[in-house]
Amino acid sequence: MNSMKQIFISLSFVIVLAAADTGWGKVPSFSASELDPSTFKIEEDKYLGKTLPDIKMLDETGNAISLSKLSGKPLIISLIYFTCPHVCLPLNEALAEAAAKINDLRLGQDYNILTLSFSKYDTPQRARDFRRNLQRKSTMPQSAERWVFATAGEDEIKKLTDATGYMFFYSSEDNVFAHPSVYIFVSPDRKVMRYLYGANPDAFDVKMALLESTKGKIGKTTVSNLVTLVCYKYDAKLGVYTIDITALFASDGGVMILMTGIISLVVHRKRKRLNEGGHR
Repeated sequence: MNSMKQIFISLSFVIVLAAADTGWGKVPSFSASELDPSTFKIEEDKYLGKTLPDIKMLDETGNAISLSKLSGKPLIISLIYFTCPHVCLPLNEALAEAAAKINDLRLGQDYNILTLSFSKYDTPQRARDFRRNLQRKSTMPQSAERWVFATAGEDEIKKLTDATGYMFFYSSEDNVFAHPSVYIFVSPDRKVMRYLYGANPDAFDVKMALLESTKGKIGKTTVSNLVTLVCYKYDAKLGVYTIDITALFASDGGVMILMTGIISLVVHRKRKRLNEGGHR
């Protein structure tokens, strides 16, 4: 079993131990000895740009909400299991820490986060317990009260996983759940924009994915963010953002014009100070 865990970790996937009260009905089962980790790799070409269904959920207070309530701004979705004793909490701790470092984007104002349980047996009470545990163990972003923790029925979860390509399995033999460790970024009009894999996302990558999700949707992106967005591109092979040299030097001249103007202003001010010093 340890060797299987090492395989998952190396491929940025996780195995989640199941609680004893689990009975999973229609959820596919597997034997860990036979499981191919590549099963969890989302075929992104099939799902990027796809509109997510307006699924119905219950938030941690027990109030009915829909996915559309979180629309209108970029959304990060973390699909987990609230009673997971191992990876699911650290997965959200890492997201909280990354979001807390993004000072110029405010949770609930510039973007939303939804942590949704894929277990049909999870309850609002379990969602509340998960939030409290998360708050004790991590540095939460500004307006953390806007972070939504929710549960949903089996049919609603299936609608969402079918639309995102997200797969999870339960092993009765090994008493484990297996699912991808991934954050799903959604545009303001509920289209899948990006998948970021791994249980320790870099704050810069999270910010860049949020900015890409806003492009052409929300007119609140600052000039500095626009420059950053133009100069970086997402490397699907590495799963991170890297400097886009082509865009940096040839993005319709816009960025270069801006940078040239800034440099010219700095040089002009320095020359002015030197000239003033020389005439004294």
